[in-house]
Amino acid sequence: MNSCYIYKVIVSPMRTNCYILKSKATKSALVIDPGDDYSLIKAKLDSIQASCRVILLTHGHFDHILAADSLRNKLTQVAIHKDDEKCLYEKDVFSSMIENDPRPMYPADVIIYKEGKYKIDEFEFSVLHTPGHTKGSVCYIFEDCMFTGDTLFKNSIGTTIFGGDENDLNESLKRLYYYPGDFAVLPGHEDATTLSDARINNPFLRKFKGSTIER
Repeated sequence: MNSCYIYKVIVSPMRTNCYILKSKATKSALVIDPGDDYSLIKAKLDSIQASCRVILLTHGHFDHILAADSLRNKLTQVAIHKDDEKCLYEKDVFSSMIENDPRPMYPADVIIYKEGKYKIDEFEFSVLHTPGHTKGSVCYIFEDCMFTGDTLFKNSIGTTIFGGDENDLNESLKRLYYYPGDFAVLPGHEDATTLSDARINNPFLRKFKGSTIER
């Protein structure tokens, strides 16, 4: 990735991958999925002399959003897909699992209504809507890096048991299989992979070999 340095901080008891993208040109940073442990994320930002200007949420599950309010300052913008927006201010099935559920949280500053190219602050990226794990799950693409949240893992995928939809997830995975080019895949949990490796070694993508996609 040419425009940013990428750092990973593992947060929450669910061991969520929180990513920090620091601009190579300024001290601005973008944070993806600050799921908990604000102090760990803040310590990393301080160590790289960066200030959080943008927070992107791949979906609305608690282990991807809980530190968003703590990271916010008057210059920070938070973005989430419209179908998961309510997760920021409505308690849900996970609330009983959280010792101090901070919801309702502040609403998002940027609501993602459609796929395409976005620019927030100085950060440019593309959004793919990949429903299935949740209705509002998305992948964020920065140059040659794809942040897949809980849609696609190394050799696995996210579950649909918490309000997801298997058919939607299957269609999203099929889109990723046929998405042109190769990318580093940085998932919401566990290790990174590449899209080309996932097409070969991830059984949930490999099954689409020889199929067709509707356009």
